[in-house]
Amino acid sequence: MKLVNRSFLLLLLCLLASAARGQCVTMPNDLTAFKAIDVATGTEVAAFCVGRGVRFEARPNRSIPANLLYYGVLPGAGTVFPGCSPPNPLPYTYTPTRAEVGMVTVSELANDTRVGGITTYYIRTFRVYDTPAPAFTIAPCPSGSALVTVTDATYDSYTVQIGAGPSAAITRNLATVVPLPAGATSATVTGHYLANDVCEGTSTQAIAPLLPPQIPTFTRLELAAPLPSTATLTVGQLPAGYRYTLQLADASAPGGFRTVTSIPAGSTTFALPSAAAGCYRLFRDDFCGTSPAPSATIICTLSLTATSARNRNQLLLSDAGSPSTTYTVTRNGSAITTLTPVPGGLEDANVQCGTAYTYQITATQPGGGVAVSNPFTITTVSALPPAQPQLLASFNLNNAVVLTPLLATPLTAGSSLRYHRASGGQPPVTFGRVDVSGAGIRDSTDLAELRASPPCYSVDLTDVCGNVSPESASTCPSLLTASPASPDGSSAALTWTAFTGPNPAIPAIYVLQRLAADGTVLSPVPVSGNSFIDLTPPTDRQVLRYRLQISGAGLPPGTFSYSNLATVTRQLFLNIPTAFTPNGDGLNDVLEVKGKYLNNYVFVVVDRNGQEVFRGTQRSKTWDGTIRGHAPVPGAYVWRFQQTGEDGKTFTATGAVTILK
Repeated sequence: MKLVNRSFLLLLLCLLASAARGQCVTMPNDLTAFKAIDVATGTEVAAFCVGRGVRFEARPNRSIPANLLYYGVLPGAGTVFPGCSPPNPLPYTYTPTRAEVGMVTVSELANDTRVGGITTYYIRTFRVYDTPAPAFTIAPCPSGSALVTVTDATYDSYTVQIGAGPSAAITRNLATVVPLPAGATSATVTGHYLANDVCEGTSTQAIAPLLPPQIPTFTRLELAAPLPSTATLTVGQLPAGYRYTLQLADASAPGGFRTVTSIPAGSTTFALPSAAAGCYRLFRDDFCGTSPAPSATIICTLSLTATSARNRNQLLLSDAGSPSTTYTVTRNGSAITTLTPVPGGLEDANVQCGTAYTYQITATQPGGGVAVSNPFTITTVSALPPAQPQLLASFNLNNAVVLTPLLATPLTAGSSLRYHRASGGQPPVTFGRVDVSGAGIRDSTDLAELRASPPCYSVDLTDVCGNVSPESASTCPSLLTASPASPDGSSAALTWTAFTGPNPAIPAIYVLQRLAADGTVLSPVPVSGNSFIDLTPPTDRQVLRYRLQISGAGLPPGTFSYSNLATVTRQLFLNIPTAFTPNGDGLNDVLEVKGKYLNNYVFVVVDRNGQEVFRGTQRSKTWDGTIRGHAPVPGAYVWRFQQTGEDGKTFTATGAVTILK
């Protein structure tokens, strides 16, 4: 009776509406009108799946011929076809696409044109579900199991299947240990919807073979800057398939260590931003938590800062390491061992004001782990005067005095040296100023003037901070004089002024050097006092050249001062015979040039007609009287000799020689 009343009421409403508007009557979401059938299973469904076909049919209680039914699908909820005209007569299959995920509206037009029939327009709203492959991770464990974690958020429920084994339910975001049947090489996860149990998505992953576990190595921890800063770790033996974490010692944590961060498998280095002070270790475990193992080494942070005052740099350490740690310190990249322990660190006194120094400390800790501090750069500051310099005064081969500062450390840019000269018993006067690091200066005063008033020199140093050193001890170069000691120049007399070095209390040691024209030392002679007679000068040198090489007197080992260059010029001597007898009797058979200091000369002989008959340039070349291969012709001949001496002067001589029978 209720069904009859409902049908009558529905018919009455449709007739009234149609009569009023001349259109079909829309009946929304009437579940008794038609149903959706999953094509693959033939079962009725209340939701659709992307890529899975559905068909539609009227409920049996309606008894409407199939050829009078039309269906259509539009995206959205409650959307209808214009004019109530879905375009698809039966049979019709609808397959949702990914673009339609969400809500769709299915329309049915019951176009009953039979006598007394009613044209009715039904609509129903369905949800379309996507079926992507569910995301999950799987990690094998050494205990014949694996850890599966479903990270997907698409489906309402999930199952997991290992190899060809049975499926089992698995909870999203809950790491689950599952057994690995012998020979299983893959895992498949399937996602399901509650509203439509035919909608599902699957994903399969291979199960990687698990490498044997290794004890992780942790060998080095280096800071980029004072803590907190980035720490770079050197690690090793991290095969894939295991979980690796960096842990920090913490007495309040279980086991005395708390996890700081994860480290990827296969890493050899790892950067930890904003590292905290403390002692670190590397920890390994499989994903099922069955094989925990820490690294053999624990490395503690070593943070470095520095301060400077009074021309000293103090290195301040924040060291979390053991007292048995050994340290190596570098300054500007070179190892140093001249540091003094002070509270909280080390002190470097071997520095210079105004100079920037970069320090870094390496600590070898128990077990062999190495902690490397951050590099730290500091510029030394001080109000203390720099150390007193020393000065070397020495002549070069051009007889100019060269002043060279002897400094404990090189000067920095901005420092300067101020030189002073005293002579003739007068107070020192500023001689020159050099603003170049460690540079010397020359005094090119004429040698005769220096001999007339022997000079002494000193220097002081102004560092980049404006501090002035004490003036150096006065140093006086030795002035050497040489003269012939015999009329023929076969000996030379030498005298010199005493050398005064950086330490006048230490005696000076003199060595007289005989020199070649190019400054090469021919022979040395140790001398003492302030004079010497050279009885054996070189016999083949027209100009005798001497200078003193001086050591001792406070000069550093291997450092020498040299006197000026002093010379003795000897007169050339030429002896040409007036006659010779080239008759082969072994007596006076050739004409030869004789004399002293003869070298690179030109000796020419001409006959009475002015024709050249002989030319020689060395004493080894003699004339046997032959003229262009012909026998000697007795008679008088004229010769001419010319040589430029070592003193630069030209010596010329002429004469005659007679060939006798």
